[in-house]
Amino acid sequence: MTIEANITKKCNNWTLSLQFCGGSERLGILGASGCGKSMTLRCIAGIVKPDIGYIRINGHTVFDSERKINLPPQKRHAGLLFQNYALFPNMTVKENLLAVARKDTSAVDAMLEKLHLTSLADCKPAKLSGGEQQRTAIGRMLLSSPEIIMLDEPLSALDSYLHSAVETELMQILTEFQQEKRGSVIFVSHNRDEIYRICERIIVLQDGKKVADGTTGELFRRPETIAAARLTGVKNIAPAVIAGKNRLRIPSWGIELETAQELVGNETHVGVRAYHIRDALPDEERNCFCCKVERTQSEPFRIQEHLFPVTATCMEINNKKSLPLIRFVPNTTGPQVIGYLNEEIRRFHIPPDCVMPLTECR
Repeated sequence: MTIEANITKKCNNWTLSLQFCGGSERLGILGASGCGKSMTLRCIAGIVKPDIGYIRINGHTVFDSERKINLPPQKRHAGLLFQNYALFPNMTVKENLLAVARKDTSAVDAMLEKLHLTSLADCKPAKLSGGEQQRTAIGRMLLSSPEIIMLDEPLSALDSYLHSAVETELMQILTEFQQEKRGSVIFVSHNRDEIYRICERIIVLQDGKKVADGTTGELFRRPETIAAARLTGVKNIAPAVIAGKNRLRIPSWGIELETAQELVGNETHVGVRAYHIRDALPDEERNCFCCKVERTQSEPFRIQEHLFPVTATCMEINNKKSLPLIRFVPNTTGPQVIGYLNEEIRRFHIPPDCVMPLTECR
C-alpha cells in the first residue's frame, strides 16, 4: 500500500504546502501545535478539500484539483482516528462498531474478541476507560476496511500510567494491520518520544512546510535543520561559524568544536544533545573545554546542569550574554534541592560524532 500527496491549503494566516509519499510503514508527522499535522490528515481523509494538488492512496487518485477529482471520505478507504475518538455517546460499544459494519454481526463479534472488548459490548463510551475507548474507535475504523490508517495524537489525552499500556496495545494493533493488510500508517504527534518509539520514518513540519524527512534513527542522530533539532529534543542550539572543513566556532559559547562529518558550507548553527556532554578524561584534548557549573537541578530520573564556558586563555567566566549549555546526567541519589555551585569549574568533552551541524532550512 502507498500514499502519495502533494497538496496546498490556505488556512487563515498560514498555508499548508506539503509533498510526501509513504509505503507499508509507520510514518510519523512531528510538529508543534498549529503546524498543519491534523490538517494534513483531514485532507487525506476527505474531510477538508485542498486548494490545489493531488492525493493518491494505493495508486488510486482520491483528489486531483486539475482533473476535478474529489472522492467523498467513504470512498477513499482511509481510516482516521480522531484525537477524542469521536465515538457515538448514545450507542454501546457494539452499536458503534455496527454503525460501519452494515449489520455484519459476525464481523463485529470477531472484532470485539480481537480487541478484547467482548465483555464491554453493551457499555456506552462514558463507562469505558481511555484505552477501552481507543480500542473501540480503532475497531470501528478497521471494520471500514481501510487501506491506510491515520492517527491524530491518539495518546495525548491519557495520563502517564495509562499512556504506556495503551501505547503497547496500539503498537500491537498497528503491527497486525501492517502484516495482514500491508497497509500504510500515518501517526501524528507533537510528542517526540511517542514518534521515536512508534514510527519508522518521520516528517517534521513547521508552519505548514516540511523541514525534515528521514528514518527515525537517522533523523534523531542528524536532524540537519534547526527546526528538526528543536522538535527532536536538542537542548543546546547556538549560532556557529565554519572554521574548517570539519570545525565550527561557536561565539556565544567561546569554543570551537570538531565535527565527525565534513561540512557542506551552508551550516549556520550547531546542536548538541544534553546527554552528549560528559566529563573529560585526563588525556582527552579534542572538543574539550572548561565550564563553570552555575546551576544544578534535580529531576526524578536525571540532574540538569547549566554550564557556562570559560575562555581558554584567561579562565574568566563569560558574561551573561553567553548561552549556557544544558547537560543531563542520570540521577542516582533521588530528588535534591536546586543548587548554585558558583566556584565549581570542570572540564567537559563532546564527542565529534555528537556535534550536529545545522542549517536554517532544507
